[in-house]
Amino acid sequence: MINKNIITTLACVLLSMAAMAQTAADVANLRKQANAGNVKSQVALGNCLLSGKGVKSNFTEAAQWFRKAADKGNIEAQFNLAFCYEKGYGVTKSMEEAVKWYTKAAEKGNLQAMNSLGHCYDVGDDGFDKNYAKAAEWYRKAADKGYAGAQFNLGLCYARMKGVDLDYKEAVKWWTKAANQGNPNAISSLAYSYLNGEGVDRNPKQAAIFFRQLADAGDIRSQYELGKLYAQGDGIDQDMETALNYYHKAADKGYAPAQLALGRHYDSGKYVPQDYELAAEWYMKAAQQGNIEAQYNIGNMYFNGMGIEKNYEEAFSWMEKAALQGHTPAMTGLGICYYYGYGVKRSKDTGRSWVNKAAIMGDEYAKETLQRMK
Repeated sequence: MINKNIITTLACVLLSMAAMAQTAADVANLRKQANAGNVKSQVALGNCLLSGKGVKSNFTEAAQWFRKAADKGNIEAQFNLAFCYEKGYGVTKSMEEAVKWYTKAAEKGNLQAMNSLGHCYDVGDDGFDKNYAKAAEWYRKAADKGYAGAQFNLGLCYARMKGVDLDYKEAVKWWTKAANQGNPNAISSLAYSYLNGEGVDRNPKQAAIFFRQLADAGDIRSQYELGKLYAQGDGIDQDMETALNYYHKAADKGYAPAQLALGRHYDSGKYVPQDYELAAEWYMKAAQQGNIEAQYNIGNMYFNGMGIEKNYEEAFSWMEKAALQGHTPAMTGLGICYYYGYGVKRSKDTGRSWVNKAAIMGDEYAKETLQRMK
């Protein structure tokens, strides 16, 4: 899914409908009214100061105006003040204070506050313990009233057994409600549910429909997943041209799994003309982002001089990065480098040790290599 962490919709605070000021003159007028005790103007001025709309941002002053209005019972101000406490904007960060003010707004029916309150109990913080049961309870209050963000979050609770029993069908039910309102996280979750057959019968064709909806809107992970479905012909007709198109969309935006996928296709020549130079180029892009498989692959290409000039030092360096993260073929490759002195000072004992680690982890080539090292 787009983001597996609980998603809140707090960003809309910065663009609150109450923040109508566009210019310095507007802000000056708001300030005059706020100083005169106009609650709506106090909230609007706080929003301007928080967002920097029409005035230089000043989180401290924003929080002060929110507090004035919140103390008078203004729901939006209570929500915004809670947001400031949760993020530490203009006040000392305090989840307890955030919960206090979110609760005030939530108890008056503010759906966004209900969802945010659930989020606080869901994630916890230093000095504030998580409480999944309360998180699910508040998500449900907002979800039952149609709030899409809470519907997604409640579905996530069912999928992760957080405050409720594990129930993928319930998760799908709530994600469907949120997806029908256009919630992208819910659409992504549904796509994976249909792809993996969790809570519904496996249906990669339906998964592709959801992935395409997000992919065509620019979501890079969905572009990659849709590319995979087209490459594999899973639930849809195999179409490598379309697959590569979606892989490139994601890879060009820096998505490492898509870069790895392109590297593999050009490396193997499967469905595309074999091109080691392109393979090395894409492997390198993914490897530089920390993709373990790509690190091993670019190391292997340096070792063999495939698509890139042979360089044992570089081969050793990249294989070591992957090996230290538990990649068994890289462990074997690193062991070979040590054993024969490729790109590193020769050490047969160190070489055998690395290959033995890979063999213990079940790597068949490592087992064969270990026999030759005796």
